[in-house]
Amino acid sequence: MTQLPIPVHVGVKPPDHWDDIEARQRQFGEEAAPWLQEQRRPTIASATFAWAALGFEPRWVGFDTADCAVALQPSVYSGQGTDEFNRFRQGAEGRGETALVISPIGDLEDKPRSVLFQHDDSVSIGQSYTSVSSRPIGKGARVRAAEDLGDADGQLALRMLNCNPAPRWRSLSLSGATLESYNGRVQHPAEGTLVPILETELGEPAVAAWISPDGVERRYVVPVETPWPLLLQWLREQALPEFVPGAMRRARRQLATDQTLMTRRERAVRTALAALEADYVTRRRVLELDLEEAQTGATTIREGLLYGTSKQLVDAVRAVLEPAGVDVVDLDEELGGTKNADLLCTYAGRARLVEVKGFSGSAPERAYQDLVRHLREWEKLPGVPPVVGGALILGHQLRVAPQERSRQPYGRPEFLAAQAEPVITTLDLFDAWREEDAEEIRRLLFGPATKEVAQPLPGDAQPVPAAGQDGLRPGRRRWFRRG
Repeated sequence: MTQLPIPVHVGVKPPDHWDDIEARQRQFGEEAAPWLQEQRRPTIASATFAWAALGFEPRWVGFDTADCAVALQPSVYSGQGTDEFNRFRQGAEGRGETALVISPIGDLEDKPRSVLFQHDDSVSIGQSYTSVSSRPIGKGARVRAAEDLGDADGQLALRMLNCNPAPRWRSLSLSGATLESYNGRVQHPAEGTLVPILETELGEPAVAAWISPDGVERRYVVPVETPWPLLLQWLREQALPEFVPGAMRRARRQLATDQTLMTRRERAVRTALAALEADYVTRRRVLELDLEEAQTGATTIREGLLYGTSKQLVDAVRAVLEPAGVDVVDLDEELGGTKNADLLCTYAGRARLVEVKGFSGSAPERAYQDLVRHLREWEKLPGVPPVVGGALILGHQLRVAPQERSRQPYGRPEFLAAQAEPVITTLDLFDAWREEDAEEIRRLLFGPATKEVAQPLPGDAQPVPAAGQDGLRPGRRRWFRRG
């Protein structure tokens, strides 16, 4: 049976109107009237748009729209499409069908906006004082599918999440209006419900369906950057069969999508496909939560290693060393102030003093001299364990992007020849940490792999701790005696 195109109302002038506008703009150039220079062809009015291939027949402003199944980018302004939009609504109401609408929202040109307005765009519902407003939430924002979505809405969420390039996400909100009259201000509350399809990490709708109070109109508000072919394919394959099945029957497309007319195999495959798509959305949600948890745990350490100084950098270094099996003692806490190095690190019975420094510019040589001085004074402190040496962990050039920093903090040959203790950049420590390479972390601090101290076998005689010791393993023993 020959399938018919599905008529849809498009709330802009037809392509030939825009062809004429663009021809006049080229003709007059900078001498064109301001109103002519400001005209921009809407994306949906592209002269090369393959309506027939997608299965639709566009009914532009100036066309009859009473039998249309969907309204795309409708206008509520007089002379610019409001009459056509009203006829579309009346036609859907007369047939007892849902008035399905798609409204893009946002500003493609990203024009500066007044400080008096926090929103970059709004969609007026029409026939009421209700509108949906959008507010940009910044580049790189992440969104996720809302919970408990139906089949068609779940498919829209899936298609939007896989859209490449991703649209610029905006948070959506529903609002009414306040009007001035001779009796004072009159408040008109928002009508209908805004149901999230995609939402931000804060739970704000980024793609949503506005449903009228009587349930007659179902309007999807999507980012203006969303490709129209994506939306039209979704309309034909999911939204129209679910919400406006009569339109599919009139276009002779219902035979392949009406479950009451499907064979057993068609029903089985359709069910399996729906289960697969639902599983994908669920698994994606789980992975997004896992990623969020991983990022939360890594952010503090990453920022501390790459941009931290003082206590922030010391805490980040400690958070890297301890999971690698290194016992770490904060010497400022143990000694009661900055009397020596920052950390005492022990692994496999070997201990090192570690000085941690961060500089916004180049690394000064005095940072290494501070480590040498701490090593010289260490033996004079009462009750401290012996150390095999020290190490300087150095963050430098913090004003420069990490990828552009020098891997060699020092360059003077005489100074390099005199170094006896390792100098570890936070970049090298960061690389080992992000790859979860515990062996490399230990190698940076203690040199080539060191064998673990042999543990006594069951039944072997155990040494008795000397007087004044607490019996803990060396990495956790309190060595320092104050007063």
